[in-house]
Order: sequence, then C-alpha cells, then structure tokens
Amino acid sequence: MTRSSWRGAGSGLLRWSYVVVVVLLLGAGLGPARVDSGVVRTTTVVDGVPVDLVRPADLSAGKAPAVVVAHGYAGSRRLMADWGTTLARSGFVVALPDFAGHGANRTPLPDGAAREPRLAADLTATVGLLRRTPEVDPGRIGLAGHSMGAGAVHRFAAEHPEIAATVAISLPGAGAPPQDPALPEDLLLLTGRYEFPAFHRASEDARRHPFPGSLGGDPAVDNARRARTVDGTEHITILFAPQAHAEAASWLRASLHATTAPVGNAAGERVLAAALLWGAFAIGFLPFARMLFRPAPSDGARAAGPTRIAGAVAAGTAIAVAGSALVPVGWSPLAVGGEIGWFLALFGLGSGLAFTLVAPEPVRCGRPRTPWRSAAVTCYAVLAVAVPIGFGLAEPIPHGPRWWWAPLVVACCGVACAAAEFLVRGLHGWRRDGARAAALGAALLGIGAAAIAGVLPSFVLLIAPLLGALLLWHLAWAALLARSSAPWWLPAVVGGVLLGWPLAAVSPLM
Repeated sequence: MTRSSWRGAGSGLLRWSYVVVVVLLLGAGLGPARVDSGVVRTTTVVDGVPVDLVRPADLSAGKAPAVVVAHGYAGSRRLMADWGTTLARSGFVVALPDFAGHGANRTPLPDGAAREPRLAADLTATVGLLRRTPEVDPGRIGLAGHSMGAGAVHRFAAEHPEIAATVAISLPGAGAPPQDPALPEDLLLLTGRYEFPAFHRASEDARRHPFPGSLGGDPAVDNARRARTVDGTEHITILFAPQAHAEAASWLRASLHATTAPVGNAAGERVLAAALLWGAFAIGFLPFARMLFRPAPSDGARAAGPTRIAGAVAAGTAIAVAGSALVPVGWSPLAVGGEIGWFLALFGLGSGLAFTLVAPEPVRCGRPRTPWRSAAVTCYAVLAVAVPIGFGLAEPIPHGPRWWWAPLVVACCGVACAAAEFLVRGLHGWRRDGARAAALGAALLGIGAAAIAGVLPSFVLLIAPLLGALLLWHLAWAALLARSSAPWWLPAVVGGVLLGWPLAAVSPLM
C-alpha cells in the first residue's frame, strides 16, 4: 500500500471504522444487562468438580424440578451457560458442571475405558449437589447433555431409574441397549440438520432400542421417546439455536411437571454479546494499527515465483503429516490443541526450510524499531481473543497445565504464520494476501486430511469451522499489518495468538 492510500484509508474507511466500533461496543454493553436476567447464578465446587448453579430469580417457596446440563468434548459450563438461563427461566434449578479436563476442572480426562466412569463420577457428584439443594425436589431431576455430554447423560440415565427425563443433544453413539428397556425414561434426542451422518444414525438407534413406552408420545402422560432434527444447525451451532432450547425446555417441563410459566429463551444471548465484542476488537484493529504504524516502505526483497512457494508449502505439509504420524494420537496432555500445534510447527519449519534451500536471498530482519508498538499490538490481540472467549465460550485464563501448554500452542501456531510471511516476502498487495492465504489454507487442508486419515484426532473435523474462522481473522489482520511499517514477523506473532489461544482454551487436559 502506498503512503497516499494508507492515508486515504484513514480519511474514509477509518472514520467509518470508528462509528462501527462504537455501535458494536454499545451493543455489547447491552449484553450483560440482558444475559442472566431473571436468574441467579452462583458457583461452587463439589468433589473437585466446578459447578454453576442457576436458579429462577423469583423461585417460589415450593420445591422446584432440577436439571443437570452437561457440556461436550472441548466444551465447558461457560459454553452451556445460555442453556442454564433458558431452563432457569422455565422454572428449573440448573447445575452446569465442568467435566474432568475441561474448563476450570484441573483433573485430567482419562482416555479409553476409564473415561466413562470418570464422567459418571462427575455426574454423580453434580446430581448429589442438586439433591442436597433445599429448593430442589429430589424426585424431579432430569439430565441434558451435548455430544460427549449427551453420551454421558444417556448412559447415566439408563443406569439410574430415578432420573425422570433426559435430553441428548448430538448423541455420538447409542451404546449397548440398557438392561431395562424402559430406560432412559422420557428421552428426547436432538440432532442438527447438517451434522455428520453418524450422529443421525446414533439418534435413530437410540430411539429404536426396544422400548415399552410411547414413541413420539407425551412425556407428561407416559414414558415417551422422541427424536427431532434442528433446522439450520450443525454440531456446534445447535447449542445456540432457539428451536433446540425451546424443544428441550418444553420436554423437560412436561416430564418434570414444572408449573412456572417460562419467561424467555436465552439461546445465543452470551454468544451474541461475545460476537459484538469480537467485532469491536476486529474492526478496531484498523484505527489501532493506523495510529501505531506508518505506510509500508519497500522491503527490497525479491519475490519468489508461485512454483517455488507451492513447492515449499507441499514439502511443509508432507513433513507435518509424516511427523504427526510418528507420534501416537493422544500423546499431548493438551488434547487436540497440542496435536494441531505440533502439526503447524512442523508445517512452518518444513516449508521454511524447503523455501530456504531455493530462496533467492536471505531474510534481513532489519533494525528493530520502537518495540513497544509491536508489544501493544500483541497485547491487543490477546485481549481480542480472551475477552470475547471468557464472556461466552470458555475459560479466558489458563488453568493447571494450560499455564505452560497455552504458550507452547501459541508459539507453534506462530511458527506456521512466520513461515507464511517468509514465503510471501517481496510480494505486495493482493498478490501477497493471496499467497499467504493459499499457504495457510493448505496447512488447514492438511490438518483435515490428517484427521480423516487418523493421524490427528477425528474431533478436528468437528471444529474445522472454528479453525477456518480463526484463519480468516488472522489473514485480515496480517494483510493490514503487511501494508504498514510493522516488522515482517509481527503478523506471525499476532497469528500465533489468534490461532493458538482459542485452541488452548478449549482443548481438554488428558
């Protein structure tokens, strides 16, 4: 970008960015006023399990029904917070636990045969907490869960006839038929329209297990079982769908005989506020970078040809796949995030090495300028990730081993981003943006291919939309920094934060 065009951005687009940021911040400011309205939320720890208890603000003197809401793999009680609000507004006392290895729970999640008993123990502790809560009717307790949590509550309810109702959202597998075919009692199965076929098959299998009750009947009258598809959703977005919240609340109200009139559907309230905060940070980066850096001078580097760049990217991808195949799946204590970080680090080192062997000239880092500016941009990136995540998705501050694993994942992602910047040196404008996007897009495709081949965990495929969104975010900010006088490595540092911090925040401890 020329000096005049950089200034032009400040006179036109820049002014509009100020307006948009103010509007987004105002909208986000209204979020806390709406979130949790009509409910009271407290936090406790029972048998090492962090639990949020959500009650109706105007809870009557009588005993209320209760529901445990269980998150899925790589989720947390923060991710399910809107479910707690919806159900509390419908008259339930709601408990939202952090399973082992997730959220603020520092106990590692076991792998293999030990996992199901660990999840069952966490559910036992949470159900016990509800039974000891004075406002709760211990005879009217139900369960709801998503993905891994759906499997956990389905198994738990099949083994505990005292559980009066179960809602399984995105059930990953029906498992073995229960000893009592009448269990789980009053089972509702919700599946997103665009989920993988395996989830639809699991829901149908669970619905069709030999069952003496009423398929599609009324849970208020008899033991009922029903499967519903939630339109316009997949594995993650089903959590924020008003239809899913309404279906679950209606089912539980009928089965547990809740008498309080529902006062509002909280689907997506926290995520909307978090999205507005994220938008303010994302767009606010334009005036922030414009304030710190001048237009980009010519770096004097010769651009590599597309064949040379493509060859380096292909070599890096091959090295990353091979290197990931050499270590067993699940080797990292930070599941998924550690393995993706390892893949990206190998991709960055491999593509950078391959490119160096045929690069036209060495990299010249140049003299450092005002390092506080680069530090300010890095801090801005950390806030842009941590604040929205902490508001509506996951724990913003690392817990336990995440304190040292999170920086490692950030560094690994930064290596891949640095390699991309190295490959595109000498290119300018849209050519540079396109080459950077192609290089990192190839790495993302390599991650997907490795997951399909079994080299990386298959769960990676479920979070592919998240990875794609984070990559687009990085590409937008990297394009802006590349048009300024920021050092060439700064987009890589920022990219490491934007890609690595969310991965570390949601990845379970194993």
